[in-house]
Amino acid sequence: MMQRRGVIRIFAAAATGLWANQHLLANPFLQASSNGSGNGNRKVKLPFEPASQDSSSEPLLPLFPLPVVLTPRRNLPLHIYEERYKEMIQDCLQNRWEFGMLLLQDGALKNIGCTASITEVVNRYPDGRMDIIVQGQRRFETLSLNQEKSYLRGRPQFFEDDETALPPEALRRQALQLYDRVMELLKQKGALQESSSLSVSDPSLSFAILSDIPASLSLRQSLLELKSENERLMRVAGFMQQLIELLESSPDQKPPEGTA
Repeated sequence: MMQRRGVIRIFAAAATGLWANQHLLANPFLQASSNGSGNGNRKVKLPFEPASQDSSSEPLLPLFPLPVVLTPRRNLPLHIYEERYKEMIQDCLQNRWEFGMLLLQDGALKNIGCTASITEVVNRYPDGRMDIIVQGQRRFETLSLNQEKSYLRGRPQFFEDDETALPPEALRRQALQLYDRVMELLKQKGALQESSSLSVSDPSLSFAILSDIPASLSLRQSLLELKSENERLMRVAGFMQQLIELLESSPDQKPPEGTA
């Protein structure tokens, strides 16, 4: 019963971000300079220490704190309007850089995130604002911060899964069957326009599925941090089973308003 209530809370909090307009606003959630610009009075707890650039280490990565979890392969639309982030995105476009997205939640900034590559600039406005689409790429841990520019940067340590073997085929096929059922139920509710074409041989199937299904920030972040595709896929499959039970038991329930 407790698990069911947990899924209901996740469903209620996360679903609409995948079904409604995903035009997320890039707000100035974190003060990245010392001049108090933007929303600089908000206090944010940082889990890592400030540092300056070290030429012998990984180049500094532009950082974008947001109340959203980007995972590898997930596409995300962003509206860029705050001055420091207009500068950051312009730097990324000119230099063909990725930038890192970190979850900002309850006044605390997570130190594990995912890089974003800019796949499309949808609109440019006369005042420098932009509508862009990004795609999740590489996972990283932020070892230190740098605030020498108007926007925040950090020294990243990129990581992959500890294991290279695919999860058991039975688990991969089960996950795909559950995914198809979730997509079918969402379409029946008019809550989804299209689903992805996934392959049982996909080495990062868990992230491919996670890009399409509703999930809470805490679940997305915990899966992002896991270094085992087998464990991730087991957790994603278990979550989809519970989500299917909820959707099937509430055939007339419409997707609630919320964010993912």
